[in-house]
Amino acid sequence: MARKDMSLNETSVFVTEEEMRQVDQSYKQQRKLSFSFGTVFFVVTLMIPFLSGTAEWWYGRPFLAGLSLNFWTTVLLFHLFYWVLAYLFVRRANQLDEKLK
Repeated sequence: MARKDMSLNETSVFVTEEEMRQVDQSYKQQRKLSFSFGTVFFVVTLMIPFLSGTAEWWYGRPFLAGLSLNFWTTVLLFHLFYWVLAYLFVRRANQLDEKLK
C-alpha cells in the first residue's frame, strides 16, 4: 500500500490554542511565584554576612545563653526560615495549580 506523504500540520493537532494559552499563563504565574520566593531567600541569605560585618548588635552582643544573634541565626533561625519558606512556596504553588485547573 502506498502511503501519502502528509505534513504533521495536516494530520494532527497535538495542542489546541486554548491549551497553549493555559500553559503559557501557568508558566508565567509559576515563574512569578518562583522569582518572588527566590528573591526573598536571596535577600535574607545575603543579610546574614552583611550584618555580620556591619552591625555590632548582630555579632557582638549576647542574645541568648551568652551567644550573639548572629550565632543563633546561623545555627537555628536560618534553617527554620528556609523550611517555612519552602512550606509556604509549596502551598502557594499547589493553590496556583488548583486555580489553573
